[in-house]
Amino acid sequence: MLSKRSLFLMAAVMVILGLVAFIALKVSMIKAIERRLSEFEMRCEEKKAQGYDIAWAEALAEKARQAFERSDYKTANVLLDMAFSALEQAEIPFILIPRGAKEEARRELSRVHVAVFYEWVTDGIYYLNRSVDDVVHLLKEVNADFVFRGWWRWYPCPESPRSAPSFFTREEIEESARRGYTYEQLRDAVAKIHEEIPGVIFCGAVSAQRINGRERNPITGQTFEREETWAMALDPAKWNILYISKEEFQERLAKEFQWLPAGEEYDWKKADAYFPDITNPNFQELLLSWAEKQIDCGVDAIWIDLLFLQATVLKQLTNDPLHPAVQESYTAACKIVDEIHSYGYMKGKYIYVGTWLSYTDFPYPPPDVDFVTVTPEPEEIMRHKLDEKKWNDIVRLRGNITTFAFLDYGNSENFPLFIFSQRLSTEEQKELMKEMDKFFQEHGIIFVYPLHGGFIGKGAEKLAFGKYHVYDSLAPEFQTYDAIKELAAEKKH
Repeated sequence: MLSKRSLFLMAAVMVILGLVAFIALKVSMIKAIERRLSEFEMRCEEKKAQGYDIAWAEALAEKARQAFERSDYKTANVLLDMAFSALEQAEIPFILIPRGAKEEARRELSRVHVAVFYEWVTDGIYYLNRSVDDVVHLLKEVNADFVFRGWWRWYPCPESPRSAPSFFTREEIEESARRGYTYEQLRDAVAKIHEEIPGVIFCGAVSAQRINGRERNPITGQTFEREETWAMALDPAKWNILYISKEEFQERLAKEFQWLPAGEEYDWKKADAYFPDITNPNFQELLLSWAEKQIDCGVDAIWIDLLFLQATVLKQLTNDPLHPAVQESYTAACKIVDEIHSYGYMKGKYIYVGTWLSYTDFPYPPPDVDFVTVTPEPEEIMRHKLDEKKWNDIVRLRGNITTFAFLDYGNSENFPLFIFSQRLSTEEQKELMKEMDKFFQEHGIIFVYPLHGGFIGKGAEKLAFGKYHVYDSLAPEFQTYDAIKELAAEKKH
């Protein structure tokens, strides 16, 4: 029988052997990653010499190198896998945007002082009997440099008020025209704004979180019926995430977005819209067409709503930011940004692209966006006080990129614009705008003044001009336009 001393020595030897094996494994892993990094650099040089666009692959490799330096070897290997894959898939670009052109465009964007929220610039006939000339007058009065979400593509849009009925019924075309929601009206309005206010940046918007039951590509004219759009809807089973079905997943998101009326049973064959799969090539083409059509109509910038939401949702489902579903969704979202840039430059114009700052929640390289957006929380609006720590973190995460803060809105009452418009008096709104403007300037953020537009919520009781569920700074219920003028004037001195 072994003595206690012998048993202790044996245990100690086993611990030491285990430690030696662990160290040997770690050293082997370190050397393997170093070899992979070296191999990647050599292959990069080959691809670069052949004219391939390897920027995304290089960005992934840099992130891998950073993970390696902080001894996060699992993340380093995953990112290197992605970098090698991106290198293999790299293409010789049809059009390459010169670095100097991009840098100069971004310098111009950084000179923006006065940004206003005005959604849509063409809706005046429907809502307020306000012509585009009236809108131009308002933009001039506040010295606007940047018109944020001046156009918002949410559902299929007719080409003009005179479109022949085919995909759209005559009634749908007439209603769209009445609301100013045709591409011809957008084109005419943007041309008028550019003519009267040279240098102003007009920003349109598209949604990455919604595909309607029936859809249309406004560039090619191709239409998609329900079975085709349902095929573009996100299904977690694509990545063997099997504990939730496609229907259950789509129902969950339809309820969150309030696309499904309360108490109604979900039926995908009757649903108004679905949450699309951004990795689906058909949806990618469709999403790009919505942005490209606005570029053809003269917009200078495109804001993409919830571009990284799919990656976020799949990260929550898998509890793994390195899961292939998350990787592929994130990469596809970044590709959309690059494609919009390329299309704009092919048309002879640098198009600014922006989205929410949510991409900082992932261990991947940031997208090549020109600006990001953030919003105060509803609680901050209620307290009349912005959270210093939260905004310091935002400033740290966003880096040097141009950042706009605006009052976000949605269907429910739990959105900043609802709280701002419904819970605050006119004087409180004016005072809070002044406080936010000052606070954001101190943090290097541009506050987007709520000039017009934005759905104030189904439960809103204080409506613009007594009947419209939109915010309007000139409406007698709000009367914040003069305060916006004063704040904007201070920025021009």
